[in-house]
Parts: sequence; C-alpha cells; structure tokens
Amino acid sequence: MAKKGGERMRRTMLVVLLVVFGIAAFSLLVTSGILGDLLWGSEIACPNDQSPYVLTPIGSRSENFIWRCLVCGYTWRETYKEDVYTKWRKAFLEPAFVRDYAILYLRDSGYEGLPDPLKVEWSGGRETPEGLLGSETYVYRADGVVVTIRYPVVLAENVVYEIRVEISGTKVWEGRLHQRQFFTNTSNPLDRAIYDYYGGVGIFERGIHVIATNRDPTTFFGTENFWNTLREHETKNASTSEFVSILVSRGDLPTGGYLIQLKSFAWLESYPVVLSFSANFTNPGEGVSVTEAITNPLVLVPIGNLPAGKYVVEVHIDSFTLTYDDSGKPIYVPILTFKEEVWILEFEVA
Repeated sequence: MAKKGGERMRRTMLVVLLVVFGIAAFSLLVTSGILGDLLWGSEIACPNDQSPYVLTPIGSRSENFIWRCLVCGYTWRETYKEDVYTKWRKAFLEPAFVRDYAILYLRDSGYEGLPDPLKVEWSGGRETPEGLLGSETYVYRADGVVVTIRYPVVLAENVVYEIRVEISGTKVWEGRLHQRQFFTNTSNPLDRAIYDYYGGVGIFERGIHVIATNRDPTTFFGTENFWNTLREHETKNASTSEFVSILVSRGDLPTGGYLIQLKSFAWLESYPVVLSFSANFTNPGEGVSVTEAITNPLVLVPIGNLPAGKYVVEVHIDSFTLTYDDSGKPIYVPILTFKEEVWILEFEVA
C-alpha cells in the first residue's frame, strides 16, 4: 500500500509541475507577443475582411504605414514589425495568387473591363515549354481575359514576375511584380540584345561591363573593331548624355559549347536603381562535340540614356551541363551550388 501511495504522489507532483511550467510558458508567449505570431501567423492582411491582397506605397515615406486592401478598398495605418514586413515583401507568391493580385491592382488603378478575379472560374495553369530550364510560365483564362505569368526559378526574394493581361486578344497591361511592387513595362531591352561567342576573345573578362557610347551601339554592330571599340568605352561613371549598355561575359573559355542566355530583365525602382537580369550558363558535358577554338560567350544589352543617380547591375545565374541521351535528345543537368550565384556591379550616372 505504501508503495502504491508513493507512486501516486510522484505522479501528482509531476502533473503539478507540468501545469506550473505550462502556465509560465503560456504567460511568456502572451507577454512577448510570440503567441500572436503562432496563432495568427506573420501574414499581413486587411483588418476589415482578412484579405491578403494588400499594398503599401513602397519607396515612399508611407511605406509600412499606410495600407490599402485591393479587395474591399479599406485603408488603415499600421507599422508592422520589421521581420514580419520583410517576410511579407520577400515571400514567394504562387502564380494563381499573382494572377488575382495583378487583376485586383489594375481594377484598383482604374483599368475597366476586368472581372473580379475572386468571383470568376479560371482555367489553365502551368504551360512551361518542354525543355525550358530555369523559368516557369503559367497561363490563366476566364471570361475573355488571359493572364500570362513568367518568372525565373531563383531565390524567392529575387523572383520578378513578368505579367501580361489581355482582354479578347488585346493587351491591356504588361508589367512586373517584384517584392510586392508593381511596375509597368515600357520596352524590353532583351528584345534587342546581341549575342556573340568569338568577338570578345581576349577583350572582355568574365563579369559585368558597363558601356557608355554616344549612340546606341546596336546601330553599328558588325563594323570593324566593334568589340574593341566597346571595350574602350567601358566605364563606371557615365553621363546623362551617353547611351548606356550592359555587357555580360563568361570570359575566355578553351573550346566552343559554352553558352549564355538571358532569361529576364527587370528595372527595379529603388535606391540605388537595380537592373536585374537572370541568366542560364550552359557547359558542354562529356562526349559533346565542340569547336576546338577559344570562345568568349557574351551578350550586349542596350539600355539607353539614364537619369543621374546610382545604379546596381545584378545577374542571377543558373548553370547547367549539357549532354545527350541515346536518341539524341538534349539533357540539361543543373550544376548545384551551396548558394545562388549572383554577379553584382555598381555604377553611377552624372
């Protein structure tokens, strides 16, 4: 009996201790504010209807203070904790969310003829072309509206969503979404980019080069000593009267078979302004036929005359090895790294 009584007392004491520690832990969670994050999460949402489709004027004094709900139009003032706000800015957004986010943004901005994206039945989804690496494409359709979303497969905080909205086959809007900020496209300089594999040998080192000329260099491409002329105009201090181009080179490589491909470009309004590129670098694998000549894979991107200020060029790189299977079909094997490879170069325009 004494043995059973002692066992019962030990169990009772254990329960009491667990209750005491539980109450203390709960009190700590409440007083520290951690409980709120655990229960309600760190997602920023409209306090009126709990919608996650909200915006704040990024880059202004009202950033993370004045908020607007794109669903109900409610506005409120609140400064969220820095870690909560940063997590909200840098979160990866699912394509379907980006679709609705963009349509709601355009409706709020005065674009007419667009349906409420939350009340229509969308069809479509992933339509990434077979063999396309490092990039995703999604296409959605509803009530005559087509929304196309493309984005590079990079770290969430670096993803730039390229968005195109059409009604009955006519483009209504084309732009980008980066870290919760929408930008309207004016033109895409990648459409006029010049690729070359031999002209830069012995001229351009591996990396980013800023070229400042008195006119668009694509207008005299093919002239004698073209690449040498560009090298003579490389600078980190351009003037507002000069035409700025960005050249990205993989440097001199021992053979052919090394490729470079720019997948996307984004102009990110910040300070300094960021010119963000995403690129695929491809290396020849074992058994792949290549030319026995030194090459220098590069791409020249014409940007234009820039306003005075500081600029940062970023190139986010995905690397692959190219081989072929027995049927001759290409196989691209990602080259894995511990962290994303990003080239960065700063320059100034005065």
